[in-house]
Amino acid sequence: MRFPKFTFKFKPNLKAFKLPLPVADQERAHFAERWLNSYERYRHRRTIHAVRLGLAVLFATLLARLPQLDHGEWIGMTVFIVLGMLQFQGAIYAKAVERMLGTVIGLVVGLAVLWLNQSYFHNGFWFYLLVGVLSAVAGWAAVGKNGYIPMLAGLTMCMLIGDNRIDWLDSGLIRAFNVLLGALIAIAAAKLMPLRSTLMWRFMLADNLHECGRLMAEIGNGKLMSAERYEHNRARMKQINSRLVKSRSHLDAVAGESHISKATMEAMQLAHRKIVNSTELLLTASSKLPKPKISEAEMRLLDRHFSQLQRELRLTVRLLKGHYARRIRIDTKLNPELGKVAAHLPFEWQGFIWVGANARSEVAALVILLQRTRRKWLDSHERLRLREHLLGNKADAREEERPTESII
Repeated sequence: MRFPKFTFKFKPNLKAFKLPLPVADQERAHFAERWLNSYERYRHRRTIHAVRLGLAVLFATLLARLPQLDHGEWIGMTVFIVLGMLQFQGAIYAKAVERMLGTVIGLVVGLAVLWLNQSYFHNGFWFYLLVGVLSAVAGWAAVGKNGYIPMLAGLTMCMLIGDNRIDWLDSGLIRAFNVLLGALIAIAAAKLMPLRSTLMWRFMLADNLHECGRLMAEIGNGKLMSAERYEHNRARMKQINSRLVKSRSHLDAVAGESHISKATMEAMQLAHRKIVNSTELLLTASSKLPKPKISEAEMRLLDRHFSQLQRELRLTVRLLKGHYARRIRIDTKLNPELGKVAAHLPFEWQGFIWVGANARSEVAALVILLQRTRRKWLDSHERLRLREHLLGNKADAREEERPTESII
């Protein structure tokens, strides 16, 4: 008697065998996941900045009052000056370094002036002339590049020469030490609770592309846009343009933090601006276009074009948020067909179609630059998560291709 031959494939679900974590461990894991999520830090950046500043000033106050340091108020003042209006690491580090350099230069100059006065000038005409000349030099340099350093150097010099006490040297040195200590506390606070300019630039770009995609969905749906809806979309365009302007102020800091060349950052910002401009032109034109005389096949081609543009914008947003591990390939083969359709349409529709095709080309250029530099603007946690995702997908694919076992 022959028995039938059965084949089966056994793939265990390992997730089902994981033991549940205690509630406290789950909450800690959830908090850690949200803290490591770059987009969550971007969304709550003002809260993080406020908490960081409060804790830093509290620590500076305790450090000044508990040991009863002389002139301890300069520690908290420096923390507030460095951290007060700056959220991002690159700007904070630059401000702290400038404050330390200005303090050291002002200390050296001030001590030199006091030594000259004590040895030669004796509060005479040459002492006041020297103070005036040095202040004028500091003022001239303060309105140039890195003007905070000479401004602070002049301030530190005036702080030293204006002290008439006998122990002016000790007092000046203690104040300078407290300023340096405050700058170090600010740097440590920025390091422990990090907010990078790269986050701001990435997610302002992602938010703009997301909003452009939503506007493209309304522009390309083939329906006439009402006046009320058009005004609402114009208000959204104002927000997009505001984010575009703000993102430009972060380019230098992003280039320093991520080691991306300034030329590449400028190229990405240019593509960003062109996509926003194309969206605004399409929005303005869509409310004035007459109904086209085109066939159903040509209408389907236009629908396909705008659907692909929306999909590509969505994928680019996922790429920027660190949620898309694979490469994005944008196919522009539709452009010649769109050109044939535009050739027999009125000039208003020709411009509308060509602006839409150009928008896809700009998205493709931006995606190429983003994918080339992805390892530099993603943080380490995101790179690790994407790598694990890719390796997991490859393991699943190998498991699917493995031949099944037979039992007779």
